[in-house]
Amino acid sequence: MNKKIGKLSKRVIRLLNLDCEEMPIILGDSNVQHMKNKHYGDYIKYGKDIKEIIKNPTYVAKNPNQGSIEYIKEYKTSNEFVIVAARLSNKGVLFAKTLFVMTERKKNIYLNKGYAKKYK
Repeated sequence: MNKKIGKLSKRVIRLLNLDCEEMPIILGDSNVQHMKNKHYGDYIKYGKDIKEIIKNPTYVAKNPNQGSIEYIKEYKTSNEFVIVAARLSNKGVLFAKTLFVMTERKKNIYLNKGYAKKYK
């Protein structure tokens, strides 16, 4: 079952210089299954926070390779950066495709190359 978990906002569109309109972000059963299969520990720890990560990220980014829109939340207590990546389907639906803890190295690359923009 698909459910709306957030939206691609005007603010994110502006920060990432995207050529699109606001739209809902959907989470489907197959997306949850992917997160559990590929990033089980991260999903168990942060899966309950997906809506909050999208609503209130520390950074937003556009993935330079896959073009997905990425919501990155810094958890200061665990010193982890959690990413929720959303990507358009062939039918034009924006799905939250994955969730995982990104490495410090990858976070620094995103910031240094300008892929990630401070949201807060």
